[in-house]
Amino acid sequence: MLNVGFVFPSSDYLFDPFKGDPHTHFQILTILEEHFGDRINVTLIDLRGIKKEFAVYHIPTCDVYLYSVYTLDYHEQVSIVSALRARWPEAKHIAGGPHATVFRDECLNTFDSLVIGDGEHSIIEALKDIMDSTLKKVYVQEKPVDINQFPYPKRKYLPKSTIARKGLVNLKHKKGYGELLSTTVIFSRGCPYGCHFCAMPQIKEYAPGIRYRDPGLIEEEIEYLKSEYGIQGISLLDEIGIPLVREKAIPYLEAIGRTGIVWRGQCRVDGITSEYAKLAAESGCVTMCLGVESVSQASLDSINKKVDVERAKDTIRLLKENGIETRVYMIMGLPAEPADIVEKTWDFITETEPTSVYLSMFTVRPGTEIFNNPKKFGIKRVNKDWDKTMHLYSRYDKEAPTLTFEYEDKTPWGPGASSKEIVDNYLKLQEKIKEYGFGPL
Repeated sequence: MLNVGFVFPSSDYLFDPFKGDPHTHFQILTILEEHFGDRINVTLIDLRGIKKEFAVYHIPTCDVYLYSVYTLDYHEQVSIVSALRARWPEAKHIAGGPHATVFRDECLNTFDSLVIGDGEHSIIEALKDIMDSTLKKVYVQEKPVDINQFPYPKRKYLPKSTIARKGLVNLKHKKGYGELLSTTVIFSRGCPYGCHFCAMPQIKEYAPGIRYRDPGLIEEEIEYLKSEYGIQGISLLDEIGIPLVREKAIPYLEAIGRTGIVWRGQCRVDGITSEYAKLAAESGCVTMCLGVESVSQASLDSINKKVDVERAKDTIRLLKENGIETRVYMIMGLPAEPADIVEKTWDFITETEPTSVYLSMFTVRPGTEIFNNPKKFGIKRVNKDWDKTMHLYSRYDKEAPTLTFEYEDKTPWGPGASSKEIVDNYLKLQEKIKEYGFGPL
């Protein structure tokens, strides 16, 4: 029997790493068990909440270790592999995920093999090759897989107390929702858009567009979560929580509605119509999160967001009219941002009155168009220390915010803002948001 352990790193850069779930791990382990049966034994090695220097003592002996590598986790994953090789040199280490796809050569210096693109078929092939002692360096899934040919991911790999927890569907204006036992779900894969601050061209190459699970599978998964874990609420982590095409959106929302669950999700500001807002509310939606990003149309255009500021206002209004709380995400420091961005942003907030505003500073994410071509966006320096590619740790309760990049003095749109100006704008607006009651829950 082949012992396979899928490592989930500490995620210590997050304010609360247990607010999310290891969905990739659930998916792959479910598929491996279904395919190999009693030929393998699988384990989810959850290192959240464990100090990095002690992590190795929480990892069992395995023949194969799997890793889904994000940039912020890279150095931690490298240290884990090094420690495990010292203890069990015969074990194999296979990595996938965004960092492995974008920085392939770097990752091959650490891992025995890489899985590029959707991993379902490739990881099965890789484990078969390990059994035959023919493991390849790279496995590439050239075409996107049909996510509906696989079962919904089981959650049995973690304790029930980790899966079902309170506080995921809190409401600001209605009491009691924070007490509901809830969990997170993902019903889609991919994104059809190419925002320069988010999308990674190498990832898009292997998984273009967006794919949703069939309504029947969505309903089946929610009922499983209700019966096995007592789930009363769900938080949809999908980038686009409601399909953009009407023929798919309606049966999708109806499927969720039939389960009687309470849910929150997120969507683009141009992804909500009056019909969708009404159906979402009827299906149990209590909160919708919107990536407005900026009130500067020039900034939105520069990052290829392809949304309109006025449409964002209409969407907030539609959701509020249907009793759905609105959580707005906004970013300070984007390219082409005007000097009076604080005033313009505050005018937008006071005009639309969203339930809450989550403000962050612009981060140049590795692998994105802005990271790959910074000069095109007026940027002269990008921090390439992988441990410092995210500025947000504890929302600055105890630490001063810092940027991961620096603009040129002269940019394609005019004078570039200094790092101090961007940080000062962020802090000034953050203070106003808190003072007037628009702060996060």
